[in-house]
Amino acid sequence: MRSQVRFAMHPADEREFEQLLVSDNSIHFIAGPRWETETPETARSLADINDYYCIIWSTSDIAKLKAEYIPSCKDWYCRSEYSTIQFLRSEMDEAVITEGRIAVSSMASGDFPASSVKGLEKRYGHLRKYFQKNYSNSIIQWRNPTIPYAPAGPNRSANPSKPDPQVWVGPHALRWLRERPDRRIKQMRQSIVEAVLVEGMG
Repeated sequence: MRSQVRFAMHPADEREFEQLLVSDNSIHFIAGPRWETETPETARSLADINDYYCIIWSTSDIAKLKAEYIPSCKDWYCRSEYSTIQFLRSEMDEAVITEGRIAVSSMASGDFPASSVKGLEKRYGHLRKYFQKNYSNSIIQWRNPTIPYAPAGPNRSANPSKPDPQVWVGPHALRWLRERPDRRIKQMRQSIVEAVLVEGMG
C-alpha cells in the first residue's frame, strides 16, 4: 500500500494531532531516517523532535527497526520505513505555513508479516479519517504571483488553480490564514508558487 495525506498544520493543530497519536502507548517518534547510532533515539513528545522529518513508529507493528551504516555519511539509515508512517511536519513563520504530509509505503517482509502490514494500514487509515473529519479541503488554490492571473487555456494551467481537494487545512491553520490577507501556504519556504484561501473562504 502506498498512500499519503497532505495537510497544513498550525502548531496548535500539531499538538492536537500529537495527543491523538500518543493516546496509543506503543507510538514513538524518531527524528528522520538517519541516526547517529544503530538504535535510534525515540520520543513520546514532538517537542523532542528537532526536525521536520519525523517517523511514527509503533512497537506493536514491529518490535525493532533495522538500520544500515552508511560510511560516506557516517551515520545509520533506517531500512524499516515500510513498517512505519512518515510524518513530514508543517513549519511556520509570520506569513507562511509549509505543507506537510503523512505517508505510508507498507509491504510484507521477513520481519514484517502480512498481519503486521494490516495493523499498520489500519492505523494509517484511522489517521487519514482524522484529517477528513477535522480538517477542511478544497478551500485553497495555488497561484504563481510572478505571472499574470488568468483562467486555464489550451496551452497553460489556470492561475490561480481550481480549489485543491488534496490539501487538508487544520482548523487552527485556517483561523490563522483568515487573520491576515498576506498569509500563505507553500510546499517549501523558498517556493514561489503559493496557496491562498479560495475567494469567499476568508
